[in-house]
Amino acid sequence: MVKNNKKVPLIYQGIADEIEFNTIPKEWQKTNLNTFSKEITLFDYQQDALKNALKLLHYYFNSLQKYDEKDDELLNIERKKKFFNEIWRIERELIDTLGIINKKNKPLFNKLKQYYPVIKERVHEKIHFLNFINRMSFWMATGSGKTIVLLKLIELLDNLKQSDLIPGNDILILTHREDLICQIKKHIEEFNKTAERKIKAWDLKKYDDVKCGNVLVFKENINVFIYRSDLISDQTKEKLLNFEDIENKGKWYVLLDEAHKGDKEDSKRQLYYSALTRNGFLFNFSATFTDAWDIISTGYNFNLESFIDSGYGKNVYLSQQELNAFKDKTDFNDRNKQKIVLKSLILLTIIKKVKNNINKKLEKTSHYHNPLLISLVNSVNIRDSDLEIFFNQIEKIASGDIEQEIFEDAKKELSLEFTEHPRYVFGHDELKINKEQISEIDVTDILKNIFNSSSSGKIEVIKIPQNREELIFKLKTSDQPFALIKIGDISKWLKEKLTNYEINESYNNKSFFKAISEADNSVNLLMGSRAFYEGWDSNRPNVMVFVNIGIGDAKKYVTQSIGRGVRIEPIKGERKRLMPLARENNSLAKEMRLKLEPGEISLIESLFVFGTNKDNVLKILEGIKYERKTSGELIKLKENENRKNYNLLIPVYKDRKTADIKELPKFEGNKKLLENFFDWLGDERLIYGIFPGEKINPKTIAKLKEFIDKGKFEENGSGNVSMQTRSLINHLNVILKEIDKFKELEDEIVHFKKIRVTLPDDELKKLKESIEQVTKYRDPADEKTKLKELVLSNKITLDEYTTKIEKLAVIPNEKEFKELKIKHILNHYYIPLILSTKDKINYINHIIKVESERKFIEKLESHLKQENNFFNRFDWWMFCKLDEHLDNIYVPYYNRPHNEMAKFKPDFIFWLKKGCEYFIIFIDPKGTSHTDYELKVDGYKEIFEENSREKEFRVDDNKVRVYLQLHTKDKNILPEGYRKYWFNEFSDLIKI
Repeated sequence: MVKNNKKVPLIYQGIADEIEFNTIPKEWQKTNLNTFSKEITLFDYQQDALKNALKLLHYYFNSLQKYDEKDDELLNIERKKKFFNEIWRIERELIDTLGIINKKNKPLFNKLKQYYPVIKERVHEKIHFLNFINRMSFWMATGSGKTIVLLKLIELLDNLKQSDLIPGNDILILTHREDLICQIKKHIEEFNKTAERKIKAWDLKKYDDVKCGNVLVFKENINVFIYRSDLISDQTKEKLLNFEDIENKGKWYVLLDEAHKGDKEDSKRQLYYSALTRNGFLFNFSATFTDAWDIISTGYNFNLESFIDSGYGKNVYLSQQELNAFKDKTDFNDRNKQKIVLKSLILLTIIKKVKNNINKKLEKTSHYHNPLLISLVNSVNIRDSDLEIFFNQIEKIASGDIEQEIFEDAKKELSLEFTEHPRYVFGHDELKINKEQISEIDVTDILKNIFNSSSSGKIEVIKIPQNREELIFKLKTSDQPFALIKIGDISKWLKEKLTNYEINESYNNKSFFKAISEADNSVNLLMGSRAFYEGWDSNRPNVMVFVNIGIGDAKKYVTQSIGRGVRIEPIKGERKRLMPLARENNSLAKEMRLKLEPGEISLIESLFVFGTNKDNVLKILEGIKYERKTSGELIKLKENENRKNYNLLIPVYKDRKTADIKELPKFEGNKKLLENFFDWLGDERLIYGIFPGEKINPKTIAKLKEFIDKGKFEENGSGNVSMQTRSLINHLNVILKEIDKFKELEDEIVHFKKIRVTLPDDELKKLKESIEQVTKYRDPADEKTKLKELVLSNKITLDEYTTKIEKLAVIPNEKEFKELKIKHILNHYYIPLILSTKDKINYINHIIKVESERKFIEKLESHLKQENNFFNRFDWWMFCKLDEHLDNIYVPYYNRPHNEMAKFKPDFIFWLKKGCEYFIIFIDPKGTSHTDYELKVDGYKEIFEENSREKEFRVDDNKVRVYLQLHTKDKNILPEGYRKYWFNEFSDLIKI
């Protein structure tokens, strides 16, 4: 566990972020990261997780000490030492405290020390942390698709093993429940539908049979093993497996999927997994990490906060009113209990009405989801259990037993809280809701929208035959069920708690719970114990009530439950909120945004979380704050005030409808091999049977032969005709881009709002103060002019003028903090601009760290001091640093090694205006060492040039031209055809 609230840095991710993916060798980039199966394509963040995995594996097995298949255990220890020294330099104090000491569990230590060298530390023996650094964690929110990433990682490992780039160790998947193993196997089935090498998952108990050839094993498959993580032990009996029986000299790649429970036995098992991988690698996937080992080794962080912040989930609103009624079980404070339940029902009613309005405005019911309230309780079957008390309040409201005063108080308290505390718990967004939406709700609205009835009535219980886990409830005044209880065993409830209710049996055995995500499902309330919610998947939750959950070891469960509730799908197949989709130029999302009110979007895209007592709420908050602390404190810089004076244009692209064979980019392949293959094949239609999983239609078949005859090739001499043909099919399916229009900049630059800092509180405070001081800086010349005008118009006195001038003189335009330089550059899009004097800095992200960018800014500042500098020729100009991970300004280009369209995101964008001449300049100062620059320049030329000259685009009264300039010390070393795209000095940036 992380102790003393110390902020533990994500060291491995920091290392990965410093490595550009395109700089690792091509043989490490062979796997298609985009596709999982014919039906499933990976999201950008899933691909980024895999890229970080590849970068770190390459760094570990290649950069520090190149792997050779003759490597022995001593060379592996040497590799670990080198990697340890790298991370130790970054965080010495914390890393020195890690490792295993022979103190508390001596039998465990004695078992482990036969596998690791032991050192003396004071009076105790210790196994040094350097022995455990061959690991990588993936901190990915519940619902983010961890299993997809895990299985694609297996494909990556297999490809690297096949190419002898990493050791040829066996692969083992461990997860802690049988149903999770079944889920993984279902995903394997989906993957195998189109995979060239299919995954075969063997039960780990068959390990000896598989390795000894006692069962039929196909080498064409990716053979992996799978087992329950909680059944790995130090002894063998029944289902338990002694880790020493399958230890295999520590030559395993182990992939853990939520394989931790946090108990004492779990801590032991984690060390067994490490022993199994001491000469391999350990990969740990989870939605929640608390152990310093896991946090330090996080290679990719996409936890709940990052997931929501990136637009992939609902915004989370946590009600922090002190709700203590449910904890009082001796004194049945019905008034307070009813008020709590009423608040959640009022809120759900408002959201249900919003959903109905959305349906009417869009003339469709398929957009968004059918809102649902979930009540998760701590106790189920005991006397006066949490579930019973909550259900009793639902029953009273359903029967019309509501005090009007309580109802009005509930509405007033909701309205007051939303007005005074509109902020969501993650990010900077705020809830948008009108007081009228709350005040207008009456009991009839609740009956109609929640209870599916026009009038109050008694509850009728429906039991499903042969189903011992579900109970369905409906009012006798309605023919549609409104609620569902899902618990481990309903028999006690039927015998002891529902004796006064009419109980009927359903006419079929269909599970209501399994069908709850269906669009026409009438259930609006889902109540149950925490057990049912693990492994559940639905977009429907909008209100979540935790009844006495969140205390003690339930903190992880609360975070994971919220993670399950935030899933969203405003448009079928699109799992992002509407605004992020619109920013990505999704035409339907943009159309929906224009038709819907901001408040409607805000409510349907929110998950409201209620706790039922003060401790409950505090524990939920603690879990959320922990997520934030490990991700870092969010710092939001400000837009330059001058930005509003200028129309900053950016290009928007669209798919090209058709492209002639000769217009397609070069294909990296073996032309002669493909010619011979198609000649031998005779009938091209056989391609359908040979490559059933590929995107092939009659047009593709015709284009295959035509491209081989007339297309452009970049010869690579490969001899694998199967891979070549698959690649060519993908190549022909590449959709080229062209310019659609130019639009005004909105939210395409966002990185300055998402800077995260992991520093002790006192240092964080100093950094914020420095940023605030530099932000207040103003151009002295401009301010003096404005103040003089105020004096001349008698709006301020001469003394006031003098005071203000004196204040201006003491406000700095630059400050230093540790390795950071905080600069107020007058023409930059946001202020201040933050630069690091070091390339490797782990406590802050999304700032300028790269040396080439830092030197570019220094050179720009030096140039701006010149009296007749380049920029003085223009009426106005601005520029902005771009972040390749977060910002959405780019130039599309064909990435030949990956055989796909990609986005070139330059480091800077400049806007310059002179009369009606408008110039956009993309500048990338990385230098000539990045050899893929030719592909990026070609992509720019395809869209923005014609006959070797910049195209002119008409936008209102402006004549817009777009330029690309790469910066280097000496452009004479470049191929002649590319020299015009490189500049040495600002004076020759562009010709006007």
